[in-house]
Amino acid sequence: MAIDPTLRDALSAVTPASLARALTRAGVKAFSPRGLSGRGGSAIGPAYTLRMIPARKDAAGDLAAAMDAVPEGAVLVIDAAGSGLALPFGAIVAARLAQRGVVGLVTDSALPDSVGMPVWSAPEAGSETLALVGAQEPVSCGGAAIHPGDIVVCGSGGIVALPADLAERVALEAVEQQRLDLWIQREVEKGESLASLLPPDAAALARFEAETKTA
Repeated sequence: MAIDPTLRDALSAVTPASLARALTRAGVKAFSPRGLSGRGGSAIGPAYTLRMIPARKDAAGDLAAAMDAVPEGAVLVIDAAGSGLALPFGAIVAARLAQRGVVGLVTDSALPDSVGMPVWSAPEAGSETLALVGAQEPVSCGGAAIHPGDIVVCGSGGIVALPADLAERVALEAVEQQRLDLWIQREVEKGESLASLLPPDAAALARFEAETKTA
């Protein structure tokens, strides 16, 4: 699963907050998992989804085979039914994913403190185990709706999932918004009044375009 390099560069240049504003303007809802803590860096990649539930005595899916099916370059998103239960063999699973070239793991299950790859997970809330019940289907993770193939952007500022058909448009809007925000900040630092800058009026936008357009 690969992302166009130009799209990746655009997504890397903006914050999750900028992307969130662009998604909101596009009418997208439930795009940002909540209540998850990140560690290990940032990650951008297409979502590969798994669904897990608290285990009973029934036979569960093959977790090892599921992990080996996650493609290189993907962000693995695991829906654990908001349980906060520990991902089975979490450190071993994460090591295998990293070895296969998976770029990040997002889950509302719990994980050990150190797993050797960028992860976003929930606090541990119980000692029961989880069972695999689905793969590559729409899931709910941390209150967000994430579909297979969504472009997931994870960083210190949060997580956003961009529908694949909107990803390029949203990324370009976020880049432009961030350029405008930086220009407004510089104008304020030079002593310009906020009255014409928040939001920018027609004259301010004209100055922005004139001063920042590339030759």
